[in-house]
Amino acid sequence: MSFTGRPDTYLEAVIENNGFFPDLTLGDFQKMYGVPADIMQEKTEHLLRLSILDVNDSLIDEQAAWQAAGHATLEAVPAQKIGGKSRLIIQYQRAVFAQATAMAFRQSATITRREIGENKAAESLETEQMYRAESDKAIRKLRGIETNITVELI
Repeated sequence: MSFTGRPDTYLEAVIENNGFFPDLTLGDFQKMYGVPADIMQEKTEHLLRLSILDVNDSLIDEQAAWQAAGHATLEAVPAQKIGGKSRLIIQYQRAVFAQATAMAFRQSATITRREIGENKAAESLETEQMYRAESDKAIRKLRGIETNITVELI
């Protein structure tokens, strides 16, 4: 236990990916994105699986191109290394973890009519949008798109 009364251990379960993109661990998600260790494992796994599906779908053309170039995995694609880790792997983790965090904020938004509930819901929506933007930015970088301009159809 830590001084906060919350467990200070992290979930070590591995979420298997599609063989091209890397498997991800719940513990890495918790540590990198400040997800409390006391959140149910099933919920955390579900959020990561959904995020992996979304990000993999967004990168389907890039995956096909990398594989056509003879690269069996994302790790095998030539890329700059940061701290011994491929920048592509770092961006992939960023995309998935930010997407999962955005989903977590969406699910935790309160629907109470009291003023404090409305404030929390508004803050949650802003935070969700921030994490979605972070995920989108990482996906653009993986696609080789350097722009920060996005358009949303209303």
